[in-house]
Amino acid sequence: MSSVILISLVPIFAVMAAGYFAGKRGRVDNRNVASLNVLTMEFALPAALFATTAQASRAVLAEQWPLLLTLLLGMLILFAFVWLLLRYMSGLSSAVSAVGALTVSLPNFAAAGIPLAAAVFGTTGKLYITTAIVSGAIVMSPLTLAFLEASRAQEGTSGVKLLLTSIGRSMLKPLVIAPFLGVAVALLGIALPAFILRSFELLGQATAGVALFVTGLILSAQKVSWSARIISLALLCNIVQPLITIPLTWLIPMPEAMTHAAILLMALPAGFFGLLFALRYQADSRDAGSIMVVSTLFSLVTLTVALSLTALPTPS
Repeated sequence: MSSVILISLVPIFAVMAAGYFAGKRGRVDNRNVASLNVLTMEFALPAALFATTAQASRAVLAEQWPLLLTLLLGMLILFAFVWLLLRYMSGLSSAVSAVGALTVSLPNFAAAGIPLAAAVFGTTGKLYITTAIVSGAIVMSPLTLAFLEASRAQEGTSGVKLLLTSIGRSMLKPLVIAPFLGVAVALLGIALPAFILRSFELLGQATAGVALFVTGLILSAQKVSWSARIISLALLCNIVQPLITIPLTWLIPMPEAMTHAAILLMALPAGFFGLLFALRYQADSRDAGSIMVVSTLFSLVTLTVALSLTALPTPS
């Protein structure tokens, strides 16, 4: 067990720490990470998702729907709760509430999830994390973008139209297109040449390291608030969300390994999509940044506990 925890968690926090100290010492500009984000989210990660799905069998792909449904329900439940909490109890705007809700409900699948899933679940972990990232890309991101677009739209614009427009835009992103193309290749039984697959795999190998480094850079640029609200929201992400997932796995039948994967993936710390969206739309990003920092620090304990409770034998 101790070796699984060390192999799974130490590299994650080590690379994030490298990014943090690089940003703090000024070796890398931690205020302008747009280029690194483009590399990760529009090139490396889509390449990794395509390579993983294109090489999967039809039967294996069909088996992922319980995980997809469980993750989506868990994230949507927490998103709705946090949005209502911030909007009507904290008095924040609809857009800022949506950024906070996304930060809490969408775990750091892209950075922390990829190395963790690979270490704990082996080859199958690639499909688990692909399913998780796709769930966020096709539902959670467009939902938040709809709130942000609405906040700067002219009065009289239909909310439904904004939602549909945001969904349409998100469906054109490489992060969404790549796994769908990979699934199509797998379902059609197309055998891609080894040199093509290897090209995507080579680019995709940069994903985890760069994403974790960027996470550290973003953390180093944030002024952290330790208010009761921030701590409570971080605990919702790290503790309540995986607890919400447990009864969902009882209602949606799935293999034991997939059940453990669902709970562990939902125990990951807060991701950086909310912060990036806030910066892009010039919304207040202070809460999102603080939630991300506090959640990541708390995850040193909470993720270790979750891994201990959900660990399976180390894959060969």
